[in-house]
Amino acid sequence: MMRTDFNPQVVLRHMEVFEKLFFDYRPVIYKVMGRYYLRDFDYDDWLQEGRISFFYSLSCYETCRGVSFGTFFRNNFENKIKSELRKQGAYKRKGMVEAISLEEKIAKEGADFLVAHNQSVVFAEEQLLLEEKLRVAFCLLSRLEADVLQAYLKGEQVEYYAYQRAMSQQKIGCALERARRKIRKEMKMSS
Repeated sequence: MMRTDFNPQVVLRHMEVFEKLFFDYRPVIYKVMGRYYLRDFDYDDWLQEGRISFFYSLSCYETCRGVSFGTFFRNNFENKIKSELRKQGAYKRKGMVEAISLEEKIAKEGADFLVAHNQSVVFAEEQLLLEEKLRVAFCLLSRLEADVLQAYLKGEQVEYYAYQRAMSQQKIGCALERARRKIRKEMKMSS
């Protein structure tokens, strides 16, 4: 059975209205994003969760409750993020339950287990040397370059960082590029 009352233009108009409203309320997402850290969540993930919460808020909002829509949306979005944090915490605890100590592993598998993992010891030494080179290279960066690079390495988008600091995206992008060049140059020189 086919629906005859479906009109694509009406749907597109509603989508455009939704996007415009969502754009107006994006600062709520940015504010919550600044207060919470979710592992493996990038800028697009935050916006997607924000869209879902925004749609839910639009469909459930009642003016008779005496709460502004912005507050209602913020509360719904924060609750969604707190749920994600609880899920991540539960996942982390699961790993802790399944973990065994090094002493137990040696008792079960014997000391030869350490020889079999000798290659990982070499990788660990290389990792430490690389981290030391990066620390030295970071000292060559200006404060802005270092801050932008650290935010970038944490997964922040240039647009979001610029918005947070009330700076132009071009200025932030140039600082990130300068930082990358300086780091590459220093890594080549110390190799």
